[in-house]
Amino acid sequence: MIARAPGKLMLAGEYAVLHGAPALVMAVSRHAVVRARREGDRARELPPEVSATFAWALEEGWLKRAPSAGELTIELAALADDGGKKLGLGSSAAGCVAALAWALAREGTTTLDRTRLALTARAGHRRAQGGGSGVDVLASALGGVVRAHLPDGLDGRVEVGSRAWSAEIPWRVLWSGTPARTSDMIAKVDVLRARDAGAFAGFVRAVTEATETFDAALRAADVPALVRSVTAHCDAMRALGERAGAPIVTPELARLAAAIEPFGAAVKPSGAGGGDVSLLFAHDRGALDEATRAASQEGFTVVDLEPDPHGVAVSLEDEA
Repeated sequence: MIARAPGKLMLAGEYAVLHGAPALVMAVSRHAVVRARREGDRARELPPEVSATFAWALEEGWLKRAPSAGELTIELAALADDGGKKLGLGSSAAGCVAALAWALAREGTTTLDRTRLALTARAGHRRAQGGGSGVDVLASALGGVVRAHLPDGLDGRVEVGSRAWSAEIPWRVLWSGTPARTSDMIAKVDVLRARDAGAFAGFVRAVTEATETFDAALRAADVPALVRSVTAHCDAMRALGERAGAPIVTPELARLAAAIEPFGAAVKPSGAGGGDVSLLFAHDRGALDEATRAASQEGFTVVDLEPDPHGVAVSLEDEA
């Protein structure tokens, strides 16, 4: 028996989602894999996020017994580059989701309640990490493109919806080669919020507007409007980083954004920024190819990713 859960890309709403704004998150075609531990597997402790997720499921009465580290193996290699560096695809969230699905299936659950699983894993993941929006967990469990909104704060109700993704959208995922520490970036942004609440509120408004424009363009399959929303989102993230003293939009990404705008293309960080993966969009395939060549000159490489429409899944594959 094997459980798989996809990683994620943040399409829009970074940072602002922590403060009541909506976000759009895509599940992608690289997966955390959980299976029964075999002889010869390297012994590892359970990640704290997985232990916390099991504990939360036990408290809910959904899980009867939490698996131990000696019973399962969590494989996250697909969510890293060839050298083992995390790509920023939500590997810990995907691991939580896959581990909980595996544990439930082991106890005889034959039909996954993905919504309940998403909320349970989100609660456990947030407990272990001491906060965060948990929207990466939602995307990993539910699949596709998720619109997530936390209107009553991080501990309040969770509103989720789904969005269709058009295969006609010219886009690519870029990898900087340098992982970023999300916690460091968020800490600097929190200092800015405490120091200059007005400036931070302006940032939230700008990102919310860009996110809603992205959402509307996605629903209408309006590629030029989507590209404009990406430019606006990147501009807002760059301004936030400059005020907070955090390299949310790195110099390399800023140069790339300026270089590709004449092609009818735009780029933005996916997630906290400072490295990791970025999203490239263009008006057409020709512009996308030109922008990709410009990205290569700035040291970015393309990561082959597609939307994962299914979310977490369990299969009865031969594990031998």
